[in-house]
Amino acid sequence: MQPPPDHPPILPPKIGVLLINLGTPEAPTVAAVRRYLAEFLSDPRVIEIPRAIWKPILHGIILRSRPAKSAHAYQQVWTEDGSPLAAITRRQSDKLQQRLGGDVLVDWAMRYGAPAIPKGVERLKEAGCQRILVAPLYPQYCAATTATANDVAFATLAGMRWQPALRTLPPYHDADDYIDALQRDLERQIAALDFTPERLLLSYHGMPERTLRKGDPYHCHCRKTTRLLGERLSIPTDTSFQSRFGRDKWLEPATDEVLKAYPARGVTKIAIAAPGFSADCLETVEELGIRGKEEFTEAGGTHFARLDCLNDGEIGMDMLETIIRRELAGWIAPA
Repeated sequence: MQPPPDHPPILPPKIGVLLINLGTPEAPTVAAVRRYLAEFLSDPRVIEIPRAIWKPILHGIILRSRPAKSAHAYQQVWTEDGSPLAAITRRQSDKLQQRLGGDVLVDWAMRYGAPAIPKGVERLKEAGCQRILVAPLYPQYCAATTATANDVAFATLAGMRWQPALRTLPPYHDADDYIDALQRDLERQIAALDFTPERLLLSYHGMPERTLRKGDPYHCHCRKTTRLLGERLSIPTDTSFQSRFGRDKWLEPATDEVLKAYPARGVTKIAIAAPGFSADCLETVEELGIRGKEEFTEAGGTHFARLDCLNDGEIGMDMLETIIRRELAGWIAPA
């Protein structure tokens, strides 16, 4: 049966995958960073303080002082392709598209900044995707990362008359594919160093301790990743949490405090990695690689190496393809 002449174009049905990461300012400038922080720190999933209390603090203090400091940090890691996080996520999307073939359309988005999640969902739907896998690239589940990305995707569908079917990528903190990939990639990087580290510090993004008491599984997921990975590596591993913000008590131990304490314990040669990040970003390159190294060496450390995230290397892409194909089961044929 042929549709009437005035019928809108009917696109062949496709499957969509939207890779999502946290976000980045559009430029390493004070104005761009202020816009980014205003969006990020206005998210009630991120700052769980009553709006009436938080809004004056955000606009009266934080957005007046913090953007200049953050812009300086971004300037130290900015590349010709923009921020590391955006550039790597884009490459992950392009490489995953090549691996999945033409029946699956792959796009990418950021929870804060551009390209925005609603635009990504809309682009996939307009391209004929009737089924979409929303894939926040956070191995360990956290309400402030995974949940808020899903929230925006769900809200986007809420404004659509014809909604595509939606799946979301679950946490994969203990998946064999993920642990295997970390093991192989970290062992590869450690073997290439010109020294033998005495410890491997696995640093995860911090969260206020109250999130643990409220039932967020993030702390447990991070600890389990470290335990599973540590069981496979020959080097002793430790867990820490970075990026403390504000006066609340945060998950411990803090990365900066662990780094400063190592030399006094006789640990002067270390490697540090961030398995909770799917792509290198400000928090890994600048906070760990630059400031972390300074803190460690000033305390007496002699050898320091920041190891890369899985990024878009072959090991990381093999893992990403595997977990994405698993979540697309029933929508696409097995590889």
